Amino acid sequence: MYERSDPSGYYAALGVSPGVDADVLKRAYRQRAKLLHPDKNANALAIADFHKLTEAWDVLRNPSKRAQYDLGVSAQTTLDDPLSPSLFPCCRCGQVTAQPRYVVFRQVKSFLVWAKVTRQEGIFCRACADRVAAAASTVTWLLGWWSPPGLILTPMVLIGNLMGGKKPKDANARLLLSQARAFLNRGDMEIAQGVAYQAARYAKAAGFANSAATLMHMAHGNGRPKRLRDRWRPYAGLAFYAQLLPLVALPIAGAALAFTLIWKPAPQEQTVASGAITMDPPAIGELRHVALDSLKLRVEPKEGAPVLTLLDRFAMVTVVAPTDDKEWVKIRTQAGSEGFVPVLSLYGGSNELARHEWCGQHLGAKLQAGDVFLRRASGDHQVLLHNGLRRDAVVKFKTTSGYTVAAIFVPATHHLGITGLPDGTYMIEYATGKKFSRSCSLFVDDMEQYRLSIALTLRHVSALKTPNSVKVPEIALTDLPDDPGKPQAIASERFAADD
Repeated sequence: MYERSDPSGYYAALGVSPGVDADVLKRAYRQRAKLLHPDKNANALAIADFHKLTEAWDVLRNPSKRAQYDLGVSAQTTLDDPLSPSLFPCCRCGQVTAQPRYVVFRQVKSFLVWAKVTRQEGIFCRACADRVAAAASTVTWLLGWWSPPGLILTPMVLIGNLMGGKKPKDANARLLLSQARAFLNRGDMEIAQGVAYQAARYAKAAGFANSAATLMHMAHGNGRPKRLRDRWRPYAGLAFYAQLLPLVALPIAGAALAFTLIWKPAPQEQTVASGAITMDPPAIGELRHVALDSLKLRVEPKEGAPVLTLLDRFAMVTVVAPTDDKEWVKIRTQAGSEGFVPVLSLYGGSNELARHEWCGQHLGAKLQAGDVFLRRASGDHQVLLHNGLRRDAVVKFKTTSGYTVAAIFVPATHHLGITGLPDGTYMIEYATGKKFSRSCSLFVDDMEQYRLSIALTLRHVSALKTPNSVKVPEIALTDLPDDPGKPQAIASERFAADD
């Protein structure tokens, strides 16, 4: 398929196909040179292959020599030498078309402080040229902007690819004249004349004007030249508009961003919204959640009235009745207590959504391995904790009444000890997940919470016993089979509650 595009077997010597970019050629040459170098491979065939490889690399690494080689013209051929009448196939798909072009596309990759420009060149049909241009422009869009030189090179390369790439005049003059002569020899006069007419545009600058004029005359005498519809107009094809769209969108997006940063609404036009929070007047029987920490439930709808109880943030309550003062409302807690709170202290919507948003905004300091972030009593006991899970965990030691004595952070697969625990019987609760919030005592993401099905009793050992008889309790967090000893899932509110 590529015999005409690789007349001397140079691409085959490197193990690549015609049309690959310069980086691929360089990598292929280095890999082959390591294998075939005489210092490493003294085989006679390997030495001959190495010389062939060196010869191929000397031609293909030079863009000018490579273009001439792709056209089957040796580097020593002069512009006046006759061209062989050959039909050149596309270097990518192998198809022969009447209007091929030798095209050079570029792409940019940035590396913070510098940028690298690579070339993809060869003989293409229009369809393959569009694909190569689109691929090169996509890489440039993604990787070209991230350095100071890239900011300058990227738009230049994108515009160049958009307009069809660079078409060297000498290479395309030789290519089209050869195509025209081949069609003339086959008797396709109209195609030969049309291709020769296209060649004339390149031939004038490359010194082949007489050859182009002679071919047009041979194909149609002195009549009016036959023209083919030019398939290489930049705006002919979807690839042009696909590359144009982001170029047009870029200044529009920049203008929109600048407008957003500069423009600010007038104060009377500003609005405040936050997730599912609403401030509509409460209706009888409506469920709402507490928006403040330690909200006071009072016996009368006024500040200074006696306090019945304190309500935790995000606690759900039911609206019982309005009051004469629109700033207060009567509510009933889930425990059955009724009293009065300010209307503005209650938010509508899901308390779970509000809790998750608030906890995520109040993570507090990041936990480190072994952090004891809550301690309410001290003693002489110590416990070893083994986290055999692949998830971070927070372990709490709670009394049988639910009072948290201590809480410790144990990262995944860690073994840690906690000291200073007092005498007592403890229930062990633990939670796993991501992004622990100290303010809420919960993991914000992927949280799972359990209670071990055992109670841990710590007490002083008799002073008559030797120190070697003292044992340190060990607790292991593991994924257990489905049996009575498996940890029991608990509600997140229960785990977060420390009293």
